[in-house]
Amino acid sequence: MKKIPLFILSIILIFIDQIVKFICLQKLKPIGSIKVIENFFYLTYVENKGAAFGMLQGARWIFIGIAFIAVIFCIYYYNKLPKNKFLNISKISLIFIIAGAIGNMIDRLFRGYVVDMFHFIFWGREFAVFNVADILVCVGTFFIAIAIIFSEDSKKEKIDKEKGE
Repeated sequence: MKKIPLFILSIILIFIDQIVKFICLQKLKPIGSIKVIENFFYLTYVENKGAAFGMLQGARWIFIGIAFIAVIFCIYYYNKLPKNKFLNISKISLIFIIAGAIGNMIDRLFRGYVVDMFHFIFWGREFAVFNVADILVCVGTFFIAIAIIFSEDSKKEKIDKEKGE
């Protein structure tokens, strides 16, 4: 029963991602780009048929397969987490990764490309254009890494190494 709120959270996150992409298709695609903060932040319509930074263009089915495997792995790992910690950082991080992977998988399955729109320029250099799903995957991955690094098991392993065990 406690898994239902996190399932609902993942559905809400996927919905937000898809709504933002839908609005982008309706409003931004016809005009291409909107300056939000000059020389820093733009909303720019991009059809990405590759991975991050446009790598591996046209490898649609490979990305769908990788996303599917990642979602299955995250669900498996989520179910292995201790039951007594309902809303811990690891569970929320996995939900973010699952929602982001599914959000981009939906695009690849039904459009053949991922809709990206957030476009930043840092110190005169353009950064990759990305979307809500990409943010979810990156934030989820960052926090799961933090959770692993600072987990009790990691602390125990470090102490054991220091003791020479």
